[in-house]
This record gives sequence, structure tokens and C-alpha cells, in this order.
Amino acid sequence: MAAKNTLVFPTDFSERSLNALPWVRKMAEALQADLRCIYVVEEPQIYSTLDMGPVAVPSVTELVKSAEEHLDSFIKANIKAFGSAPKASVLVGRPAEEIVSYAKDNDATMIIMTTHGYSGVKHLLLGSTTEGVLRHASCPVLSIRAA
Repeated sequence: MAAKNTLVFPTDFSERSLNALPWVRKMAEALQADLRCIYVVEEPQIYSTLDMGPVAVPSVTELVKSAEEHLDSFIKANIKAFGSAPKASVLVGRPAEEIVSYAKDNDATMIIMTTHGYSGVKHLLLGSTTEGVLRHASCPVLSIRAA
């Protein structure tokens, strides 16, 4: 028996990420695939050389707990009508690296995600998670340009 297809849908909870949902639905139906919805928490950076005095920085555990709650709410609000409930996962690290690693570890058939489509200085300053995923993923990546 052939292995079940798996789609990975990374989200940042933004309105822009919702632009990928029609494509996620189409591909999930066409491939009869299981859906994995993921969010990546970046570890907080503490710059002690700035001499800002004591600063309250949430722990990674607190960030993950909050992200898990947001991801559950996001799925209930936006993906509940899909055939089967997606598996939700919160990862910790650099988003592009974690998305690629998760897709590989879960034998993903495809990653479907949005891109902001920045170029020039804005791209240089903000970077591109989607570009990093496109460059390093071992499976196809469907990149949806957010309007």
C-alpha cells in the first residue's frame, strides 16, 4: 500500500497566510493528503550590550504555549471545514530551517506557503522565509504571492 500524501502548511497567523488556504484545500483534495499546519517560534534574542536595564523576555516555553493556543484557534477559525483535522505542530528555531526539516522528517509531498513578494531593500532587511524554504526543501514548494 502506498504511503499517505502529506501537505505542510506553515503559517504566521497573518491575513496574508490565508491566501494559501484555497490552494491547500485543492491540493489536499487532489492528492488525498493529510494536512500538517505548523508555526515556528524564534528564540528571543537578548542584547545585553544595549544597557537597557532589566527587560522582561518571555521564555521559549511561554512562547510555545502561546503559539500552540494561537495555532489551535487559527485552525478552528480557518481550516475546520477541511476533510480531516490537520495535525498542528509548533517548532522552535529559524523558520526556513525548521519548515524544511519538518517537511523532510515527515516525508512531505509538498509545502504550501505564502510569500510577501518583497524585493530590494525591504527584502534585504526582512529576509525571506519562503525563499529559504524554496532553496533547501527536498519536496516541491507551492509559493502563493500574498496580495
